[in-house]
Formats: sequence, C-alpha cells, structure tokens
Amino acid sequence: MSKVIVIGASGFLGSQVLDHLISEGYQVFATQNKKAIPRAGEISIIPGGIKGLSTAKLKEINPVAIFHCARPTFPNFKKWGRILAAEKARRLNKHLVKQLDKSGLTTTLVFASGSLSYGNSDVAHSERSPLNPLSYAKQYIRGESPFLKDNSDTKFKMIVLRFPWLLGKGSWFSWFYLKNIKDQKKIPLFGRGDNLMSVIGVQDAARLMVLYSKQELNSGVYNIYAPFLPTQKEFARLVSARFNCEITDYKNIYPNGLERAAVEAFYSNIVLDSDFQEVLQKYPFKPIEKVLEDM
Repeated sequence: MSKVIVIGASGFLGSQVLDHLISEGYQVFATQNKKAIPRAGEISIIPGGIKGLSTAKLKEINPVAIFHCARPTFPNFKKWGRILAAEKARRLNKHLVKQLDKSGLTTTLVFASGSLSYGNSDVAHSERSPLNPLSYAKQYIRGESPFLKDNSDTKFKMIVLRFPWLLGKGSWFSWFYLKNIKDQKKIPLFGRGDNLMSVIGVQDAARLMVLYSKQELNSGVYNIYAPFLPTQKEFARLVSARFNCEITDYKNIYPNGLERAAVEAFYSNIVLDSDFQEVLQKYPFKPIEKVLEDM
C-alpha cells in the first residue's frame, strides 16, 4: 500500500483530497495543527502541522507523494492578517523544502496554488506567463516563494498547480453566494459581469492533484482549467436558476462596501492555458450545473 502525506487535510480542498486518497486505497498520513481532521480514525495523524514533518519523520514514512493544501490564516486582521499569514507560510514552506532536501527522498510534492497570481488579462496565461498578482494573491504569493525557486538540484519533485475558482461548499462560494441565498434570496453581480470566470468543482481539483502526482512531469508550475469558461454573469445565472434566487448589484447586498481585495477578485478576468494539456484534455470534468445540483 503506497503511503502519502496530506497537509491541510481539515480544509476546503484538503478534506476532498483526503477523501479521494482514502477511496483510492492509499495509506494516508495527515499533518494536524489545531483543527480536527475529518475521517481521522482512518488515517495516521502527524501532530505539529508542517513543523511535524522533520527529516526523520519524512524518512520514516517515505511517502510516494505529499499533497499540500494548507494556508495559514489570521481572519480577524483582514489585509494585515494575510500579510502575517503569507510570512508564516513562507517560513513553514521553507522548512518543508529544507527537510525534504535533507531527507534525500524522491517523493513528489504537489502544492495547490491559484490563478490570481497571474493578474488580469484578455490573453490566456500559460505557465511561462509572468506573475502579476492581484487581490488576495498579492500577499499569498510570498508564502509560495520557497516552491517557486529553482529546486532542480533536489531529488524530490515539486509540482505547483494553479487552480481557477474552486466550486463547493466552503470558501468563497459559501461566503458570497450560499449565505446571501439563505439570508436574502439574492446573489451579487460585480459590475456588468462580462469578465471570464474559470470554475471547476473542488472534488475535481482534489482528483487532479492526485492525478498530476502520478504523471511523468518535471518540477514546475502547471495550470488547471476546464473547457467551459463562463462569464461572471453566466455563472450567476446558473446559480440563480439552481437556487431560485435574484441576481443584484453587489452594492445592494453590501451597502457598507466590501474589502477591496474581494471586489478585485470578482472583477478579475483571468484566462488560463497550459503547455501541458495531456491530462486536461482527457479528464472528465463535472459540469458546473451538476456541481451546483449536488450541493
């Protein structure tokens, strides 16, 4: 039975990765910091979060892959909280890279990143596109920096997956859509809604993380996107039809305004392309309508 490690197994994406790995028959180890991990009785817990992954512990487990879905948060401090979180993430991720390098393992580390790192553009971003982070990525990109450096002299493989909007219960969709549907029977539209909004289901994102870990790839960044690319307005219409709610200007729902980073994200127009399309062309993405129906 192949051994794997999940970092961030209690979170929005990490919990889905955990479910998929268990269903695939892997022997799963998961780092745990403060938040309890679902299905903990079916896995082995590594206390101490990322700091618990010492060289000795990594050698002891000898995983075929490590799936990193964690990001520190300080939600009560908003922008300053993201700055603190980014610096903490940088230090923790630097520690992880160092311990992996010292271990000499040939494992594959798969890290979940986001497409906001590329910034606005009407032209599709490939993995070779320069980074121009906007919104939340302005701070979070610092936390990723240890993974973006040249690690070609190490034995382990580093795969950074840049995901689009991940659709599922939890995270942005719960905060900006499900909560407003419950409270007001309304969902927000930001501006005219003509900006393109690449969206995939969070379960598909989890499966793709595992799938990419099995590919014969070099260390590097790989973009993830689905064939269907709706505008923000088209996405809102799909949500409206599924939940029988009204679409209205976001200022009608948030009369006191929203944090600038949130507004910037919803106004963003980010189109992704990839120099490596083999997996994406064959992968059976679940349609957005079906993802919404399953909620």
